[in-house]
Amino acid sequence: MGIENVSGLLSLLRVHRRGGKFGPANDQIDVEVIAQIASRPTQFYGMQLRTGSDLPANEGMLGLLRDGFNHGWIVNIDFDKKPNKNNSVLIRVWLTKPSGGVILSSTPPITRRKAKSKRKAGKKTAGNRSR
Repeated sequence: MGIENVSGLLSLLRVHRRGGKFGPANDQIDVEVIAQIASRPTQFYGMQLRTGSDLPANEGMLGLLRDGFNHGWIVNIDFDKKPNKNNSVLIRVWLTKPSGGVILSSTPPITRRKAKSKRKAGKKTAGNRSR
């Protein structure tokens, strides 16, 4: 079928040892990294993390997948779609943030507390001496 694209929030990011194939025998991919887009619960996308010329690019794509998963950013995946298969080998990954700059995240925002004054009431300091 050729190269297709999917985008959305990741619902799964899995990394396993080499040789740990993914999927049933009739729809198996020989990969170490598996990703799933939440809006496509029956489809999985994977890539290898093996020594060779593709390793630096694949490590970079894993980093992007991890960032997208951790920060709730939109993940875009190009993949090689095979007819009647749900599991595909991914070939390209990039991230986009939701429009309006709103970042979806499961972690609450960090709030800063006001620092408590170390000076106790009634205690005289160098700048507060009575003469």
